[in-house]
Amino acid sequence: MTRLRTEWITYMLDGMEEYNRDLAAKTGMDLAALMADTFCVSKFDLAAAQKNIKVAVVPITQGEGIIGSFSESVAAIVRSMGFCADVMPNTDVDGIYDATLGGYDVLFFADDIRYLALNIRSGKASDNNYATALGFVKTLLAMMKRQGENIAEAKILQIGYGIVGRESAAILKAMGIDFDLYDNNPAAITDFEGKTISTKEEIKDYQYILDFTNEGEWLHREDLRADVIYASPGVPYSMDEETAAAFEAQSVHDNLEIGTAIMLGESLFGK
Repeated sequence: MTRLRTEWITYMLDGMEEYNRDLAAKTGMDLAALMADTFCVSKFDLAAAQKNIKVAVVPITQGEGIIGSFSESVAAIVRSMGFCADVMPNTDVDGIYDATLGGYDVLFFADDIRYLALNIRSGKASDNNYATALGFVKTLLAMMKRQGENIAEAKILQIGYGIVGRESAAILKAMGIDFDLYDNNPAAITDFEGKTISTKEEIKDYQYILDFTNEGEWLHREDLRADVIYASPGVPYSMDEETAAAFEAQSVHDNLEIGTAIMLGESLFGK
């Protein structure tokens, strides 16, 4: 898991309404709807969960310590989905105890290794690596569908085959979706059973791109098709500032929101 920086996430504290409007404009769904669609949750069951489920965010001091605004940002994301969410007043085990005393159902916490949601009623856990991969696969497919694309006939390029990229590749294969793979480290993809591309220049051959890299500003405007549809959770962001602005209407990128939404969904509705 990439360790986030405070400056990457503070916008979430009072920017979630705008974020959800933007996501809905691009995909047809805000975070709550994306979560419900991913786990086939009915409007009735979603409304019941929003009414009854309490979410606790527990700050964790282990490792390099608490990232400023992280817990508050997670709570803001969950609240924007219509759920009750609170940051616990104490940290670590004491914070978990706060949550049990307060009657909370789902706990969110993260250290330097893992970001986890845990449903303490059912025992269901959701890891951010898998949830982020699933969320961005679903996001790209929703963007493609909104463009009228026949997903069964489309070709996707996945960039990056690290921890989250491997989760995404497994999800795409399980869904029967055709995709090619690129990683700037050829040694990283020697065990991939599928078509790969070997040069950055070939990226421009693809309209639909999932990017799971964490190297900042290596993608420039000339590297991408003018009609590209692009989704990436990567931090730092692959696109440079000019490129990100040019493709804003055709791309979805966030540092925490979609992964967190899918974690909540999996902890509540996952099998």
